[in-house]
Amino acid sequence: MEPYVLWIVVVALITGVSTLSGPEFEALVDGTLKQALKCHPQNPGLTVSVVKDGHLLFAKGYGVTDTQWNNPVTNQTLFQIASMSKAFAATLLVKQLDKYSNLSIYTKVADFMDPGFSFSTQIRTTNADLRDLMSHTLAIPSNSYLRMDSNLTRENLQHRMPYLKSVHPFRTSFVYSNLNYALVTYISEKLGGKKWEDLIHDELFQPLGMDSSTFVTTIPEFSKAATGYRNGPGSRLVAVPPALTRRWGIWAGSNSILTNGIDYAKWMNFHLNGGKDSTGSPLVSAHSFGYLHAPHNLISSTSKYFLQPNVPVSTIDTSYAFGWKNGYFRGNKILRHTGTTFGYSSMVTLFPDLNLGIFTSMTGQDEHYILRNLLHNFLSDSLLGITPWLNATTMCTFPNPWYSSISYSHYVIIDKTISASRPLSEYVGTYHNDAYGEVRVILDSKGQLILNYGVASWCLWPKHSHDQFQGEGRDMLDETLDIHQIKFHSSHSAIVSVEVITFQSNAPPVFTKISSQPPASSVIG
Repeated sequence: MEPYVLWIVVVALITGVSTLSGPEFEALVDGTLKQALKCHPQNPGLTVSVVKDGHLLFAKGYGVTDTQWNNPVTNQTLFQIASMSKAFAATLLVKQLDKYSNLSIYTKVADFMDPGFSFSTQIRTTNADLRDLMSHTLAIPSNSYLRMDSNLTRENLQHRMPYLKSVHPFRTSFVYSNLNYALVTYISEKLGGKKWEDLIHDELFQPLGMDSSTFVTTIPEFSKAATGYRNGPGSRLVAVPPALTRRWGIWAGSNSILTNGIDYAKWMNFHLNGGKDSTGSPLVSAHSFGYLHAPHNLISSTSKYFLQPNVPVSTIDTSYAFGWKNGYFRGNKILRHTGTTFGYSSMVTLFPDLNLGIFTSMTGQDEHYILRNLLHNFLSDSLLGITPWLNATTMCTFPNPWYSSISYSHYVIIDKTISASRPLSEYVGTYHNDAYGEVRVILDSKGQLILNYGVASWCLWPKHSHDQFQGEGRDMLDETLDIHQIKFHSSHSAIVSVEVITFQSNAPPVFTKISSQPPASSVIG
């Protein structure tokens, strides 16, 4: 072994951190990252950035921004980081609370809402506080399809809350919910007197120098962003329409941020530096910043695919903070979070005690977080000065040689040859749910049954089960968002309601039929 290499290994063993420079680190990981992306064709583009001791160690793009023009990804290419936006939302809110002597994370949610506000249970109405929202203890599911309701706003979402059911007793479980951060978004807007996007820009992006970062809700067009892709029929990649990306981002604090490797490195350094900017000036008081990383809610499960004895090294999540998960990797404390939305898959891992951070974001699906965990395990070992348990070969063969297979979902081809249980005209009508509003079922001029919900629309195709259907996405949902569990209910042989199970599988909304004729404006050709 060369003396220089031996010295690096010895120092790494003593400190637990690699002493490699930026160019040396790139030389160490670059080939493996290229190969990992090449053997995962469902992920066309990848951005990676790594920070160490307050400095940018590595930032590079891989693959292409789009499969049509094959433009290369760079460290300036924007990616949607989805739920990693939650850490921004939480940071903004605790920063705002610093300005008020009478407000804290223990202030009741109801205190920020209109008079008469309530959750579906009295115990939540009386006791739920900001901490419950940010750490997911409410046990009210995301109900994400509410975003498709064209009548829904960040402000009037609060009026839907009495009708959204919980799935576990209050403060007894971890039920991850985008809905919580939709409420956090509104509360920040109420405190700040501006749109959430403007508050994030003024309070966080600008002070940290995140000059390229923006939002799916406000970006004029997506030319500087990598195109998001979903797996379509026959594993064909389908570009996610910008209209869907924008609409799904209306709960801004839950998923709306677009950023790049350079900017996100500044965000990692901010968190590794105790809430201070690059000059050492605090943006958030030390007291309030401590809330962001502290454990607030236990997490009962970790990905089985990255736990011993299945694999040589465990990646463990132990608790949820505010927009971060606490855990351990090789005995080191980590903070991490994932971000998953239509067409984008992201992850961040921080080693707060070692002043290290890793960010990846890629286009395409990454079910079970497999590729993200592979990338972060490999990069973590490389940063820690440890021979990685993964390499260019095993990142492509995974889960082999450790175990045989992983069960993945596939694009479901809808069988369009099945006959309905009754004449299609009997399903036509307007249906109402107090939380979701109205869905409208119509017959178009070609005799096709259509379900419309706000800005979303699906062609309905019968299943073999009585009065059950699948929905094939139309317009911006075409080949991107089908719904496979729709059940009509009858009484005395007449259709009286429709249950759209896909909207929220563990608390499915039931829409009651209020008219057998949809409004004239709903009839399409």
